[in-house]
Amino acid sequence: MLKDIYLILEKPTEHKLGKFFNFLIFSFVIISTISLYLSTDKTLNEYKDTFSLIEDITMIFFTIELFFRLISMGQDPKYRGFSGRIKFFIRPFIIIDILVLVPYYLMFLGIDLVFLRVLRVLRIFKLFRDTKYGDFDDTLIEIFSENQSKFIIVFIISMILVSVTAPIMYYIENSAQPEVFSSIPAALWWTTVTFTTVGYGDMFPITALGKILATIVSVLGIAFYAIPGAIFTSALLSKLNKKEFKSNKKDRN
Repeated sequence: MLKDIYLILEKPTEHKLGKFFNFLIFSFVIISTISLYLSTDKTLNEYKDTFSLIEDITMIFFTIELFFRLISMGQDPKYRGFSGRIKFFIRPFIIIDILVLVPYYLMFLGIDLVFLRVLRVLRIFKLFRDTKYGDFDDTLIEIFSENQSKFIIVFIISMILVSVTAPIMYYIENSAQPEVFSSIPAALWWTTVTFTTVGYGDMFPITALGKILATIVSVLGIAFYAIPGAIFTSALLSKLNKKEFKSNKKDRN
């Protein structure tokens, strides 16, 4: 019984009911997400009870789903024992499952904070539980684990560039715009949004040196901002291609 439950939830391609259950999950995610969005529209207040009912049903379904995932995880040898259980609980999708449910049940305790409501949107990530790549979260962990040194190097270099650029921009622009570049932390905000190519436009240099530095920061930002994405995309495609190759080889045999 538990083995069937495990296969349906974690290895949907290996059980006849797996794809159907995945379809149910996707349906609940899509319907509840649309309902969540529409519930914030004041012109639709007359459907408030309907939106609440959809939310209640969805949360009950997700609670039952998570419960069965937890009681059946021992069917996989790598999730047995204390260390195995910890490994199971830190899987990205399990964390998302828990965070999706937290705001709903905390409301019964009178806790309804804005940042907790935001967690409800995380249910969208459940759509990644694709029947073909049911172990997608394990793939993500492998990617970050195998490439962590690369990500760390890029992060450190980025932080160094931002930390060095902020005081330079402050000393260049402070005399010309004392209210805008009022301190190094204020300049750090400008450096961060410029380096990440966001560029809100709330702060910008007006001196010649400031504009030159801004140009350099923007170009570096585009380059370094793309590196983590390139590393992740390359590793992900490599993993998926290997899985596809193994799957095709298995089918031929």
